[in-house]
Amino acid sequence: MDETGFEERAADLQKKYLIYRAGYNRIAIIRIVLFIVFLVVAVLFANSGIGYGLGVSVLIFPVLFGALINYHNRIKFERDQFKFLVEINNAEVSRLKGDLSGFDGGEEHVDLTHPYIGDLDIFGPNSLFKLLNRSSTPSGKLKLAEWLKTSANNQAILERQTAVKELVPLMEWRQEFQALGLHDRDQKRDIDRLEKWIAAPSVLKGDKWYAVASYLMPLAVVLLITLNIAIGLSIYYVLAFLVLNGLLLKKVLPHIQQITDDTSSNVGLLKSYSRLIKKIEEVRFHDIYLKGLQSSFCHENFKASVSILKLQKVLDFLNSRANMFYILFDLIFLIDIHLVRATERWKKKNEHDVSIWFDHIGTFEALNSLAGLGYANKAYVFPEILPGTYQINVKNMGHPLIHSSERVTNDFEISGRGSIAVITGSNMSGKSTFQRTLGINVVLALCGAPVCVKEMSLSRMQVFTSMRTQDNLEEHVSSFYAELKRIKQLLQLIKDQDIPVLFMLDEILKGTNSKDRHLGSASLIKQLSGTESFGLISTHDLELGQLEHKLTSVKNYSFNSMVKDDEILFDYKLSKGVCHSFNASKLMQKMGININADNVPS
Repeated sequence: MDETGFEERAADLQKKYLIYRAGYNRIAIIRIVLFIVFLVVAVLFANSGIGYGLGVSVLIFPVLFGALINYHNRIKFERDQFKFLVEINNAEVSRLKGDLSGFDGGEEHVDLTHPYIGDLDIFGPNSLFKLLNRSSTPSGKLKLAEWLKTSANNQAILERQTAVKELVPLMEWRQEFQALGLHDRDQKRDIDRLEKWIAAPSVLKGDKWYAVASYLMPLAVVLLITLNIAIGLSIYYVLAFLVLNGLLLKKVLPHIQQITDDTSSNVGLLKSYSRLIKKIEEVRFHDIYLKGLQSSFCHENFKASVSILKLQKVLDFLNSRANMFYILFDLIFLIDIHLVRATERWKKKNEHDVSIWFDHIGTFEALNSLAGLGYANKAYVFPEILPGTYQINVKNMGHPLIHSSERVTNDFEISGRGSIAVITGSNMSGKSTFQRTLGINVVLALCGAPVCVKEMSLSRMQVFTSMRTQDNLEEHVSSFYAELKRIKQLLQLIKDQDIPVLFMLDEILKGTNSKDRHLGSASLIKQLSGTESFGLISTHDLELGQLEHKLTSVKNYSFNSMVKDDEILFDYKLSKGVCHSFNASKLMQKMGININADNVPS
């Protein structure tokens, strides 16, 4: 769908949102009016001495008011759902326009020691994560980040591809699924703490004794109150049992406090998870992988959405204990003990499944993110995953983070153990961008996503880049030494990996003199050509182009520029062979440096 399609959908959803917002506001007024009417009627009955009327109104009002509150909450949910759907479609428009400023960049996943994250803009201000992420929960964001950080095996890639292909046309379902996870987004979330609480051992030692007491003691209190009313039994018996109940509740209170501490920030998240799971349970998938994920939530007469909702309601109750009515009924019926036992029973029954449920919710959200990319970019294709090794072939490959109106595409092919493409080129001609374009599309391909190409086939590999090495004053590391450390990391990675490494090195050894740079670069290329790797190396050192005549695994490519009417023009197209155009002198002249060949010492 193009920008116009998403804009029109957002406009239609906005109309529905406004209808529900108006309805919500009307019901809010009705609630106030109903409450005032009740007060007036109650006062009139009380002043008139009509006890029967007062009693009936006191009984009827809570029922009516409660029903109205429930209806009001349902309207609020629908209002918010449409609001989130409007936001989701506006977000799609922003992505298509190339404006990623308002999205989560997953900055917490940035790791400059990672093989490629820092160089390929996987996370951060203008990143692939921003373009992809359509997750609403912590589970979904974490799962997507994991996929972008680690290449999957061939089977997993193919499973994700087939799942994403089925999800791509299910746009309305995907957007509704995403919106359902946004209803508690303003609440603090701590899913790790929630999972630890669920996995923790039982807090009630001697549960059977508590079980017996939780039924016998309230029964005794009710019986004594009845006898007090019926035959005038001393009230002290009732008080004595209430004191005993109070002592029981005092023993349970620390456990109640611990439960609320561990779960209070996640009650809303549980409700969102229940809604998301229910949405998954309702759809009929055809893909085997999707059906397998779905089966973890619903089988036979069991539905995870219902189970989680039960826990959420118990925890909601525990977090709403601070009122006089609750305290009174708690003393009589030992509600706290029943609630703690309910949480313990739930944990015992579901503790081994919860982590699977949360993980599979994350998987669905990550798959939806990949499907959202494919739906919004119809020209993207799913790459062919080859069974062999050391193979990449792309046609019309572009960078997904560059707007389509400015994107320049290139063809490229590299195959064979030790194969190296040496890329020379003038300044700003596109060498670095080309390597990033290839790298980011390979990352997309290896996580099961559609890619920004016309055609692509590749085998499984581990990506490694060295492009943005910088000095570090705190660690007393120069940019040159930082690059050497990065190259050392590459060589170690090649030794440790059980799959081929695709390396992309930009302007290697740029921080030293030309003689040492040439010697070091040539030596590194020769060394890499004999390892379990293949890749691309960009350089300004044209003499490295001579290696093509000495090593059959080395091929020369270049990016060129031309000067026309005192302006430097670039086509950003990859060519075979060594660079034949230079622009550094012209660039320096444009910056005000007087270039004169006579100034060069002979």
